[in-house]
Amino acid sequence: MTRPDSKQAELSALQSGCIPDRYQRHIQTLTAQGQMTLLNSRAVVAGLGGLGGLVLEQLARLGVGTITGIDPDTFDPTNLNRQILCTADTLGTAKTDQARKRVQAINPAISFAGHQTRFQAISPDLWSNTDIVFGCLDSIDQRIELEALCASAHVPLIHGAIAGWYCEVAIVWPESQLLTRHYQGQHQGLETELGTPAPTPGVAASLMTAKGVQVLLGQANPGQDQIHFFDLLNNDWQTTDL
Repeated sequence: MTRPDSKQAELSALQSGCIPDRYQRHIQTLTAQGQMTLLNSRAVVAGLGGLGGLVLEQLARLGVGTITGIDPDTFDPTNLNRQILCTADTLGTAKTDQARKRVQAINPAISFAGHQTRFQAISPDLWSNTDIVFGCLDSIDQRIELEALCASAHVPLIHGAIAGWYCEVAIVWPESQLLTRHYQGQHQGLETELGTPAPTPGVAASLMTAKGVQVLLGQANPGQDQIHFFDLLNNDWQTTDL
């Protein structure tokens, strides 16, 4: 649910040169026109766990106007170490329900729709009617499936993966098959072996959101196939061209 009048009020204020207080601290970077673009943008977050919850948080605070969250799961105690939507009070509840409550608590002008199901079960119309997708999934096979869905819908995908102190982030342009080429037939990542301490999804989600905003504002380089790798333990940051 959302308050259409709230969104329209924010857009009208921006058009008249009046910046809503909630955007005052980033408007110099994003500009009023950029903020209006974000308010009119549609984003899908596939997976609302460690990465997805933090991406959702930042998208809501940035003022991305329409957000769809997809996750079939409920919270359990193993999520408490890293998932921002998980607290002792939300254990056993649907991740999509808590995502909706969080978005509305941050900005009632934002429209949020939650789908408590696997992303593979979502209608093709959703993918073709969005501007960007954030892939916050925990298996290689699922990431490849999501890449294919986004390619079919001609929608850019922001990829993120985490394991231990390591993370990777990339803009996957439609039909680039960046992830297919990157994983080269692998099916098992390091997540199950290394687990994930809280700082790792924090870093990855922030870069994912930054890359997503750059895509939405036309500041990214279409067709540039790069993956950013981070080793937080050894302070090693690398970018690889594929």
